[in-house]
Amino acid sequence: MARWVTAAATILVTGIAFCKPAFAHPHVFAEARLEVVASATGQLEELRHVWRFDELFTSTVIFEFDENLNNKLDGGELAEVASVVTTSIADFGYFQSVSVKGEDMTIAPVDDMLVDVVGGQLIMLFTSKTVETVDLADNPSFSVYDPTFYTSIEFYTDEDMQLVNAPGGCGFEKIVPDPDEAIAQNQQSLTDAWFSDPEGNDLSRIFATRMEVSCSPAG
Repeated sequence: MARWVTAAATILVTGIAFCKPAFAHPHVFAEARLEVVASATGQLEELRHVWRFDELFTSTVIFEFDENLNNKLDGGELAEVASVVTTSIADFGYFQSVSVKGEDMTIAPVDDMLVDVVGGQLIMLFTSKTVETVDLADNPSFSVYDPTFYTSIEFYTDEDMQLVNAPGGCGFEKIVPDPDEAIAQNQQSLTDAWFSDPEGNDLSRIFATRMEVSCSPAG
């Protein structure tokens, strides 16, 4: 097996080309935490991510990156995992979306990926920022998902999504789409997207749990 991110990208990009989305399913599972951090001026400062992966995937990563064959990942090996992951998921927007009034913001390059193995599970921690300025008053939406369907990234509790330092009057709602409803509401767009560009569409987005921020008008 090739190293994870390289393998994942290869399997998913080629697999999507030959399999309809209805047959796609995740092979890797991650428990996520997202903190959306606001600046003192009410703008998006950064997004803080924590991903905890399943034991099977963790054992695969250890097998692939354990160069000194001591059955664990040491400092240099962890750094290599972090580097490979960062490079590979960059092609997929770092598995996240920041949307303002229906327009997707650009995610700036990530440069602080940290990786560790704790309790038999691979953990990744990093922060991300948008290239464009995002005002929380514009009620942005945030989601974390793998557009290739290979990795299932889930927020299991309400506490796994946090809005930090938000201005007064700002809050958020955690939205967990119902798969059947999502398909029904997007049937035509799903069909059009599949036939127009089966390799480049972003179908898993409609199933992703998202944070929708809302701020009351000042005054």
